[in-house]
Amino acid sequence: MQGRRHRALCGARRAPLRAPPVSAAAIRHAVAVIAVQRMVALAMTAYVRGLFRVRTFGLEQLSLEPSTILAPSHRSDNDVPLLVSALAPRWTEMVAGGLPWPTFAADDHAFFRGFLAGYPADIPLALRRAVWPIRVGGVLERRLQCVPVRLPAQMRLVELLRFAPEEPLDGRLPPGLDAALRRRADELGRPAPTRAGDVLDGAFADLLWTLVERDHTSNCDEIWRAHLRSAVGDFRRLVGTLRSGGVVVIFPEGELSEDGRVGPLQPGLVSLARRGRVRRVQPVAISYDPLTRGRTRAYVSIAVPIEPSPRTLERQVTSALRRAIPLTAGQIAAAVLRDGGSARGLYRAGAEWVRRAEAERRPIEPLLRGHRRRLVLEQAFGQARGRGAEHDLVRRLAQELESAHSSS
Repeated sequence: MQGRRHRALCGARRAPLRAPPVSAAAIRHAVAVIAVQRMVALAMTAYVRGLFRVRTFGLEQLSLEPSTILAPSHRSDNDVPLLVSALAPRWTEMVAGGLPWPTFAADDHAFFRGFLAGYPADIPLALRRAVWPIRVGGVLERRLQCVPVRLPAQMRLVELLRFAPEEPLDGRLPPGLDAALRRRADELGRPAPTRAGDVLDGAFADLLWTLVERDHTSNCDEIWRAHLRSAVGDFRRLVGTLRSGGVVVIFPEGELSEDGRVGPLQPGLVSLARRGRVRRVQPVAISYDPLTRGRTRAYVSIAVPIEPSPRTLERQVTSALRRAIPLTAGQIAAAVLRDGGSARGLYRAGAEWVRRAEAERRPIEPLLRGHRRRLVLEQAFGQARGRGAEHDLVRRLAQELESAHSSS
């Protein structure tokens, strides 16, 4: 009797477990998702090739193993299409080998209805109104495996106001933002807004995409609690993706770098790596050099992958991103101009920076190594001088060079 009971309880040993059957609908959905992702990759590649001259460094160091975080630096709104166009062939190989398509951790405002109207900030008012009803968030989540990333103590104004459109505006918003909404209504010939719903319109889209701080709002506790729950849920989705063997792409700096420097990194990277049981973190430095003739040069530079350690991961990723920034003619010209140098000093500085980059084993724009070095430096210096030493672009390129060198 005891033997029969034992065999009944342990019968699973005699019949191996089988994976549940996959429905035809699920297979069709998976095939459709991959097809959409490939079409998007092709469209992004065409877009990037029309705007930039792209160089990729360190492709042999790209490690797309299960449970990997891809951590690019953030320099431009074009970073995602540039990254996808440069790495899509390897990603396609990865998917063909059985791994899922990478999941992108994207800024949450891209998922809101009206995103195309509020971003970028300089589009015409008529166009804002036309695209205000469009929502691309569903496509991002269902077809492109994007997950929104919310900051617990910050949200876009549009999210706050849409939560309770019947609520009054008075006293809830920072005074400067409230005044900006009223000025916009006056410019449009409308009555001063009194309710949240009065400004949920494409004509206010650029203002609605303003980030507001929790401490700068009043009588919004319920909204912030809902926002926090969503932020926690999104984080758990990313953790689950990594634990199940997926690859997550996340920009560890969060917002765009305004001054050209790398860092500081957001604390979420370390937490995600720890909670997601990540095997590798793959830093990728993205940079641009507009101080050229013709199309801007764009660079994707892949660093050596890192085996994450919670205590040192932030420092390791920051250092790897800095070391991977390529040396460009625009950086050298911007630094020389900012420091008050002349064209004569430019050539000596170029030779010195190339020597230093070679010693550090840093990627170098190939034109700086050959006989065309003098020409490309002259072109870059001329464009930098035309803008002036205090121009944002010139200062950003000079600081990018400083930031890269600070890792050595």
